[in-house]
Amino acid sequence: MENIMFKNNSGKVKCLLASLILFYTVQSASALDTIRLVPWGPKLIDFIDLYVGEENGYFKEAGIKIEQLRGAGAGDAVRNIVAGNGDIAMADPLSAFFAIQAGAELEGFYCPYTKNWMTLMVNKTKGIKSPADLRGKTIAINSMGSTTRYYLMVLLGRHGMTESDVTEVATGLDFASSLVSGRADAASAWESMNWGMLVAGGIPKNQVSDFEVWPYADIIPGPNDVYFAKPEWLNKNRVLVQRFIRALEKSKRFVQARPDEAAKIGQRYAIGADSLVRNRAVIDMRVKMQNSGPGVVENGMGWCDVDAISNLANDSFKNGILNKKMNVSKIISNRFIK
Repeated sequence: MENIMFKNNSGKVKCLLASLILFYTVQSASALDTIRLVPWGPKLIDFIDLYVGEENGYFKEAGIKIEQLRGAGAGDAVRNIVAGNGDIAMADPLSAFFAIQAGAELEGFYCPYTKNWMTLMVNKTKGIKSPADLRGKTIAINSMGSTTRYYLMVLLGRHGMTESDVTEVATGLDFASSLVSGRADAASAWESMNWGMLVAGGIPKNQVSDFEVWPYADIIPGPNDVYFAKPEWLNKNRVLVQRFIRALEKSKRFVQARPDEAAKIGQRYAIGADSLVRNRAVIDMRVKMQNSGPGVVENGMGWCDVDAISNLANDSFKNGILNKKMNVSKIISNRFIK
């Protein structure tokens, strides 16, 4: 009889413990503050700091849950913030400027990757030896609302041309097929995409020598990626943003110190990240980007260089890319940088 009572009580205790564990798990999850983060693309290895922050619990320790949403280019990421579908966008400055000149209120508050890694890959066999030779050519871009398009506009403007002087084709991430098939004569892309095309076999080995890479950094030094949010949201969530940045920087330091481990973490989170060799290559690029670029050495990780961004804005206005002058010192802040 006592054994039966003990078993019954034991079962009740186990049920009670299970209920308590579930309760506290739910309570713990609900206690996290959610940040809806919209990068310029899907879950690529390029956003390795976000995955390490989640895997190692840095965001959770800071009381944060990151909800990573997908942007179809930087311009689309910004549009999601303006529409209220996200809290923070990762985008290039021009994407924000286009939204601001249309009436949006945005503030760039942190630059996770400051060195510009955007490029134009040209097919030399199509007679392209200088920017002037782009006239009349077809150029692949990620989307019509992407950095790949906007930086191409800057390059064209610098050499007396506009988009009407070229044909743009939106290919998504599949730049290689357009180049190999001859559908495009050049591709406005970025370094990790170039690695996939020139090193990993996206472009056949016997054709690799046909292509040349022109870095946009020669005319746009950076920053490449800026975190933008509505000023109202930032003012309301100052402490949350500070916690986010501290956790993010902890993740960035881990990626830099232990890149091979980060590459394995990337396999579990990013799409198309099966190759540790490619993951490590992209991570090396990203580490370089977060430690170099205008103002970073002097002011630290995450610094947004107002002078460099102002030069981009002024140049874009002069060449007709922007139809309004931008007061960059009122758009870009470093108020969360210690």
